[in-house]
Amino acid sequence: MVEGFWILEIRVLQYTTGGVAIFTNGKVFGGDNAFTWMGAYSTDGKIIKGRVNVHNFDPSVKSVLGVPGDYEMHFSGDVRGGVIAGTAIIANQPQHSLAIRFTKRADI
Repeated sequence: MVEGFWILEIRVLQYTTGGVAIFTNGKVFGGDNAFTWMGAYSTDGKIIKGRVNVHNFDPSVKSVLGVPGDYEMHFSGDVRGGVIAGTAIIANQPQHSLAIRFTKRADI
């Protein structure tokens, strides 16, 4: 079951960072030290797909993708027990993609 509190690990070429996310009732809420992520997801229990609006609330911290300001991201991944592994891309900008890995910490 995807609903719960998750730790997010984000990887780009030479950088790893992370944040937290809550998946509940088809909605996802998350963030880190400079960004919030809010959006929707769907899952069949094996695959998860979603889109989030990324808001940069602290402009002194740059995105790991080097993109300034706010943007929309699409993500998908394989759900295997307490791990989701996949990719995320900025909407309509496939050159801006990154590897993501969620690890479940608690049910809600």
